[in-house]
Amino acid sequence: MATSPAVELIAVSLEDRRSLRELRTQLGLSRATIEQRARVGTDYMKHLESGQYPRLEASRLRRVVQVLQQAAARRQVSAPLTTRFARVVKVVGQPRKSTVRR
Repeated sequence: MATSPAVELIAVSLEDRRSLRELRTQLGLSRATIEQRARVGTDYMKHLESGQYPRLEASRLRRVVQVLQQAAARRQVSAPLTTRFARVVKVVGQPRKSTVRR
């Protein structure tokens, strides 16, 4: 019997979702732009920002955070938002050993 590969999921708090949306809007980036640059698929940002799914696939979420980090490095971002975004980066972090099978 074939088993599906393990997928790491990350729980994203409402506060973290708001921080990601606020950063995206402050940077002047559309959802579609982030989705295209991170290669995560259509409507991913809508699902992320709305909280439709409480846990998200880690690899996709990391790509989104990376795109936002790159954009933020090129532009001026408020200090409080930078602090909140740093918290999101820490939560998303590096791959963990514990995974969930889908």
